[in-house]
Amino acid sequence: MNEFEEERLMMQRVQEADFVVVELTLYTNTHPNDEEALDQWREAIKEAARLRRQYENRYGPLSLYSIPSEQAIEVGWRWNQPPWPWQR
Repeated sequence: MNEFEEERLMMQRVQEADFVVVELTLYTNTHPNDEEALDQWREAIKEAARLRRQYENRYGPLSLYSIPSEQAIEVGWRWNQPPWPWQR
């Protein structure tokens, strides 16, 4: 697997985890007493955060709301410098 494919796969995992969080959020909004769903929601948030950190540590921030990764702190992150995520 080349670097581009690996990055795409990591991004897909982040997106899938975010999707699970959104769906569980919608469900728990209408079923606030479903403890099993609330537990799944809590775990989904942790997993999505873990995957996002893993991606950002390797490829840089995903949004302005991201806490700067070690890479960004050490090297300095420049939003206006290539390569942009879709150019890698």
